[in-house]
Amino acid sequence: MRDMLGKFAGNDVKLQNDQTMENFNAKYVNPLSDWGFKRLFGTEMNKDLLLEFLRNLFPERGIMDIAYLKNERQNLTERERDTVFDVVCTDPSGAQFVVEMQKRTQRYFRDRALYYAAYPIIEQGRKGSWNYRLKPVCVVGILNFAMEHEYGPEAGRWREKLIHRYRLREDETGEIMNSKLEFLYLEVGAFRKEISGSSPGTDKWMYVLKNLSRLEERPQALRERVFERLFEAAKIAAYTKEERDQYENDMMTENDYRNTIDYARDEGREAGLAEGEAKGKTEGKAEVARKMLAAGMPAEQITEFTGLTAEQLAALK
Repeated sequence: MRDMLGKFAGNDVKLQNDQTMENFNAKYVNPLSDWGFKRLFGTEMNKDLLLEFLRNLFPERGIMDIAYLKNERQNLTERERDTVFDVVCTDPSGAQFVVEMQKRTQRYFRDRALYYAAYPIIEQGRKGSWNYRLKPVCVVGILNFAMEHEYGPEAGRWREKLIHRYRLREDETGEIMNSKLEFLYLEVGAFRKEISGSSPGTDKWMYVLKNLSRLEERPQALRERVFERLFEAAKIAAYTKEERDQYENDMMTENDYRNTIDYARDEGREAGLAEGEAKGKTEGKAEVARKMLAAGMPAEQITEFTGLTAEQLAALK
């Protein structure tokens, strides 16, 4: 249990220990919830929010417009078609942008990202005659946790750098083998900075993604038009009753999950303490038994005195 929780929920719990259960009286929707994220970034009426978000992340691409693509993939089950990507869109050049919001890590997080990113690439070869010239595919991961780094001097640790771009490169020279596939991860869950009007745009986006549902008013540092639109689109009071019910149901599901993880984590900690105490007692008895053996005491007296079995005592010999 402790091993499972350490991998599956440890990062989330450590980084979210300053978060309480979802406030159902919040003024603004939580963009890190499933329903809230798709509402703010996955609907045609809020397309301008996603467009400005992508422009900020990829200024070099000169994105002029975007069009949503159907969130469907061939050869997948009905369940997978609904869960592969949160948002998929394309710009006029044909580049595809896959945007995912992920609330918690998993054991093969990077493998999963690579696997799913292959679909937009493979599908480009299913449209008649093709010369293998690919359109770019950019995967954006909005992570509500700190991403553990697997390679290099930072392997197994978390870094203060919270924005990560990955491409295929040659090891020694750094030459990009192919720029058509790019991964960009934002560790929103680990963001701790305060912002000002002069803060980088990425910092402002990470701040608002993490803190929107905790705010009462739009901060002075977020005076840009896009954030004015975001706060307007996130007002829960403006939603219909059906929409508010959908959002609250999503939040209740998330709170139930957090409660389950917290309970399992506490149970695991208590079990670990009990196991450690029992192990300590056994090791203490073993040390006493070793000294009694060295003093030449009969085995029968040692087992009676320490409570160790004959087999355990024989192993010490």
